[in-house]
Amino acid sequence: MTDIAVSRQALAAAARALAHAGRWHDAAALLAAAPPEDPLLALTAAQVSVESDWFAGTSTTADRLITATRLAAGLDDAGRWDLAFVELRHGYRTLLMADGSARTSPEAVQGLAADLRATAPDAVRQGWAAMYQGLIADNLLDQPDVAPDHYHAALRAGAGPDRGDGLLAREALRHLGGHDHDAGRDEVALDRWRRATELGAAAGNVPGTLSQQLLLAVLARAVGNEAGAVALATEIARWATAIGAAALARQATAFIDGIDPTAPPPAPATTTPVAKAPEAAAPAATTPEAAALETAAPAATTPEAAALETAAAAATTPRAATPPVAAALEAAGPTAVESTTSTSTAVADVPLLVSFMTAPLATTPRQ
Repeated sequence: MTDIAVSRQALAAAARALAHAGRWHDAAALLAAAPPEDPLLALTAAQVSVESDWFAGTSTTADRLITATRLAAGLDDAGRWDLAFVELRHGYRTLLMADGSARTSPEAVQGLAADLRATAPDAVRQGWAAMYQGLIADNLLDQPDVAPDHYHAALRAGAGPDRGDGLLAREALRHLGGHDHDAGRDEVALDRWRRATELGAAAGNVPGTLSQQLLLAVLARAVGNEAGAVALATEIARWATAIGAAALARQATAFIDGIDPTAPPPAPATTTPVAKAPEAAAPAATTPEAAALETAAPAATTPEAAALETAAAAATTPRAATPPVAAALEAAGPTAVESTTSTSTAVADVPLLVSFMTAPLATTPRQ
């Protein structure tokens, strides 16, 4: 065995990248190789777990959150925000996956999302909180008229020229496209969903790119190309099975059998939707790039801000039927997704000494 020095930040970033690539077990193994009781790596383990729970159907986030919360005093303000965001994603998924009769009130996650948006330390994190406000409105509160404004705010943050986030832009485009599809604007939906697919692929988000392609299969079926839709879904199911994304594989298989993955989620247990508290308007676009996203003209000033934002997208639309992040959503998260933001800690980033095998690479698994 040999010890090498590895930055905590680098180790955390590598684990998150592996998780986005669908290598959840590898990400967990990488973190397990580091010394225990590190606040940043405990947070990262929770972030990896929520990705695994979404796509692979595992149930590890709750335990990881307990550990990360116990060590949260070692995180700075941004790190504690990221920990609360993992709690939001986990709470949202728990409610979303519950049977309609067993679903509890979404007030807690609604309030947490609003608080996170108000206290976000930067524009990208604020955009992720807005994204989940939209998802909660769409999928838990039955407030489809409220959701698009949140998605537009998320898109501005994700496509911004100042360190935007391609995965956030992907999430926003994915769900805005869902509203377009429900409203019969399939050409606009196709543009948005294609761009979302590109952004997911560029960010190395393998399961998210597959789930996004399933939405392209939905549009192929909608225009009568059943053979193309089934062929695409067949490959999605094959790939998803290969990487262990069991929930996505089941959804692709169900699509082949005729089940629409964009069908609305089960109705909440309550018959009256929970009222959404008024909030401040989304931050105004302060750059030409961001402003162009809210006009009918194409915005081509940044790679993320594609020519997809049209005036029609801002109109009130019927119920969004974009699927959950875990099963051809991202959603959200993120998608959710869902965090994609980097995290710093109050503890200096002293390199960790991590032991690695010095045997030939061919003897180690999954090189």
